Amino acid sequence: MTRLVMLGVSWLLLVPAAGAGQACVEPHYRWSEKVDTTLQTRPATPANIAEILTSWTPLSLTSKDKCAPRAGREDSVFAVVGWIRRLKLHEADGDWHIELTEAQATPVLSCIIVEIPAERYGAVYARARAALAAFVDTTQLGPTGDLHPPLRLQFTGTAFFDGYHQQQTAGDASPRASQHGRCNASLRALWELHPVYAVAAAPG
Repeated sequence: MTRLVMLGVSWLLLVPAAGAGQACVEPHYRWSEKVDTTLQTRPATPANIAEILTSWTPLSLTSKDKCAPRAGREDSVFAVVGWIRRLKLHEADGDWHIELTEAQATPVLSCIIVEIPAERYGAVYARARAALAAFVDTTQLGPTGDLHPPLRLQFTGTAFFDGYHQQQTAGDASPRASQHGRCNASLRALWELHPVYAVAAAPG
């Protein structure tokens, strides 16, 4: 009997540990961070796309880090001015996916992505979408979502490193960005504003 009791106690001690290993139940990659509204009142720091693509250090996150919390730069809000080159409204996760370049004539592959979650995740996202729709007739977008001509706007939101798209195959000497829209120029292109809290006319 004593042995059975000890076995039972040992099993109960193991259950929390097993449960902890199975705690990640996000519906999409780092979803709680992507739709988080708690940072929306933080002051925004100006940043430009060229700076992001040349000097923001990539994080070590990969697709295995499905529930990783925000860290480092991801706890800061930034205001970025860019030219909208593509706007996709029907992504599988419900986000509005926007590809931005530094200048109107910048090659489209030198882009970053900013994303606005669905309205159901917060009134701030409903306002951001409405503001963008006031500048862009979203009912007239073509099948690819490309804007002709591009439109220059300011987006304010939280930095987010989309490590899901940081991949390394057997033939790669180092990790690379992959399947991240057209924004795969380097690992730094995996830096996004996600979520976007506000959209406004570009200053100046």
